[in-house]
Amino acid sequence: MTEIKLDLLDKKILNALNQNVRAQYSEIAKKVRSSKEVVNYRIKRLIDNGIIKEFVTIFGLGYWAHKILIQFEKIDGEEEKELIEYLVNHPNTNWVTPCSGNWDLVLAIMAKDPAHFDKVLRKILARIGPFLQDYKISTSIGSQTFGHTYILGSVKEDKKIHMEVRKKIKLDFDEKDKKIAKILHANASAKLTEISAATKIPIDTVKYRIKKMEENLIIRRYRLILDPAKLGYNRYEIFIRCVNLTDPLITKFKEYSKQNPNVEYFSRCVGSWDIELTVHFKTNTELRSFVLDIKKEFGDYIKNFESVSLFNTYNFIYFPEELR
Repeated sequence: MTEIKLDLLDKKILNALNQNVRAQYSEIAKKVRSSKEVVNYRIKRLIDNGIIKEFVTIFGLGYWAHKILIQFEKIDGEEEKELIEYLVNHPNTNWVTPCSGNWDLVLAIMAKDPAHFDKVLRKILARIGPFLQDYKISTSIGSQTFGHTYILGSVKEDKKIHMEVRKKIKLDFDEKDKKIAKILHANASAKLTEISAATKIPIDTVKYRIKKMEENLIIRRYRLILDPAKLGYNRYEIFIRCVNLTDPLITKFKEYSKQNPNVEYFSRCVGSWDIELTVHFKTNTELRSFVLDIKKEFGDYIKNFESVSLFNTYNFIYFPEELR
């Protein structure tokens, strides 16, 4: 794949979108010191080139995210393709990605509670059936997103940190909210006028409802999803099991992740791992240097360490189908 080069203005625009994907183009133009027309053209070009993949809304609807790593055996390309199609279309999966390393596939399941997760997982494992060699599970109980600083380079980013603690919430979510959420789920950057036209809800009501959902944490945040491969980057997941995980150690891991521009995502988990990192590097040599640095910094606290290289992500959904 030919690497696409970004200039300084592209990076500034991506930085602005990374801070707020719902910002008006006039706001972005003012921030990057350009015109609204140029910003509109640049964003359209970034989308057409495949660098911007999606504008995603992260909803907090009382569901828990469970990550599953799958190792296959005796599976051919056609069978794997059919299985991936099944998982992508499953109403409770929100992330499906083939990978390389010790594991062949990563998927995330959204479930209301442990019993719901068990029911969904058993059905999925039954579908995989004879092709299943092994699997591991981890459940995210808190996450922190740092944005795309690995791409922005010399552009100074105001790192807007999001820490999400997974907890049961009481939903105040009616049919009008659901209609608006469906639009934002499909496109987090949808304009108020577009949402109003699609839902037949007055613009002022749409604006009020979105603000209310944000305040009530039904809408947790908005994310800019990029394709790192278009820019010459590979995406990796790192899974860490600690010897004795203490609050000071968690804080140290988070601060380390925050200071490293190649770390996009930090997650605190329970299950097979304690900590997960999403990182981006152009070469395996760069990844190895990063891994060695982690082991140097945290070696006394690490019991087990795994990494996988991620390929194409087939879906990225945070609005369960059963609520649509």
